[in-house]
Amino acid sequence: MSYKYKESFLNIFWALSLVSLPVTSFTPLSRLFGGTSVAPLSAIFLSILVILYFLPHFIKTKLVPRHSLPILVFFLITLLTFAMSTFIPFESFRDASFFRNAFEGFVTLAMGIGFYLITIFVIRDEKSLKKTIYWIYVGSIIIIFTSLLQAISWQYLGYYPQFLWNIQSIFSSRGMLFENRVTGMAFEPSWLAHQLNTLYIPLWLGFSVKNISISKKRIFGILSLENILLVLGLGVLFLSFSRIGWLTTLVVFAFAIFYIANRAINHWLSQRNEASGKTISRTRHFITKFGMWVGLLLVVGLMILASGVLLSRIDPRTSELFNIERLRRFGVLGWASKLGIAERLIYWITGFRVFLAHPWFGVGLGGAGFFFTSLVPEFGYGLPEVVRYLFSLNIVPNTKNLWVRLLAETGILGFAFYVSWVYLQWREAVQLERTGMSELERALGFIGKLFILALIMEGFSMDTFGLPYYWIALGLVVAARRISQQAKTPQSDETREELTRSIEPLESNQLA
Repeated sequence: MSYKYKESFLNIFWALSLVSLPVTSFTPLSRLFGGTSVAPLSAIFLSILVILYFLPHFIKTKLVPRHSLPILVFFLITLLTFAMSTFIPFESFRDASFFRNAFEGFVTLAMGIGFYLITIFVIRDEKSLKKTIYWIYVGSIIIIFTSLLQAISWQYLGYYPQFLWNIQSIFSSRGMLFENRVTGMAFEPSWLAHQLNTLYIPLWLGFSVKNISISKKRIFGILSLENILLVLGLGVLFLSFSRIGWLTTLVVFAFAIFYIANRAINHWLSQRNEASGKTISRTRHFITKFGMWVGLLLVVGLMILASGVLLSRIDPRTSELFNIERLRRFGVLGWASKLGIAERLIYWITGFRVFLAHPWFGVGLGGAGFFFTSLVPEFGYGLPEVVRYLFSLNIVPNTKNLWVRLLAETGILGFAFYVSWVYLQWREAVQLERTGMSELERALGFIGKLFILALIMEGFSMDTFGLPYYWIALGLVVAARRISQQAKTPQSDETREELTRSIEPLESNQLA
């Protein structure tokens, strides 16, 4: 196959993988893997890209991005913890197989790392970076359109037309639509909120804060494409009625507000110095800035409180949010049971108990749920969902928390390497924002911080490695950082070779 055709196929499959991101549980793919809920349609195109492009390149060059080394070591650690888990006496959980659970864990982790590496592999210059963001936006329009169609149908008809059920049965293995909650093409509403928070909303918000766009056209000369998508995306997120999704968005927006406020405060102090013709003392500068920050914190705190009051009025699940008397009498779990989150806390506590029993290497991927019956807190026996897991459902429970899962299944060692990988992405985002060669690159540096904040928050609700959103998001940041460093580096043969070995997953002239 000639280079021209290879390049065309690469671009087509990459575009298809990005446009298909809204589909989290493609029914045929889910059935192929035995009914797993994590079966993104984009994984099909990822497999093609890995087999036809990434593996041949890796075999030829033996090079991977240095930014991926901690996560690759983490993958090796999961293999080690699996090997060591064979010495742990696992309890039986009806007819569930530990080896099947472990295999699913390895497949989803490999899938996530694959998305991360392929993103870095495909994006080799600013042109391909912009194209990637463009195709991500196309996928987001699909999310917005399907979600708003569901919302309108429910509000005006009181039910979902049959064609919406048919569409959902094809693109979601669960095939369910939820009363008064939108799902897009995701497995459930919380998964819709997850994809919005870990990829789309940070992109739109970051570009809006930086006042740049990948499109030159603006409505009324003011509103950019990102502004419009951000407003629509926030509407869809609200209609998902995912509480962890709302909380994640609140944290991301709070960070953006503090970022804008800090820039405004520094600018105001600088102008004040110039107007007065003298430099304000460091003590006075600190007091002034500290006072402004305290005032801003109070305003944000009041906004959060107002949001809580509003949600307690419109969402029956949060009607007891401010019931302090129940919290005092029945404790955190008793209070949480009225909010519908006690089950989540039980899963977290059980997973943490697994970690305490096996702190160094954990019990291996997919193994935490097998200890559920022996380690579940007594309070869990009063919760119907937990009781179903214990006595009727033929499904191994999971921790429903990425951070607890890392501790329980990979121990302190695996947790440390995963967190170090996340920290490395944060550091690259900081450096990109400071030293990026273009407005787009610097904006992606700021957006990278939003990605990581969203990942941290969403990690308290989702525990799978297989959903591609934050992997692609962080791959965008690393790719932009590489492009920025290339632009600063003299293009001598010796320097090019050194740069390739240190930060570049492939030589730029192979794909340029």
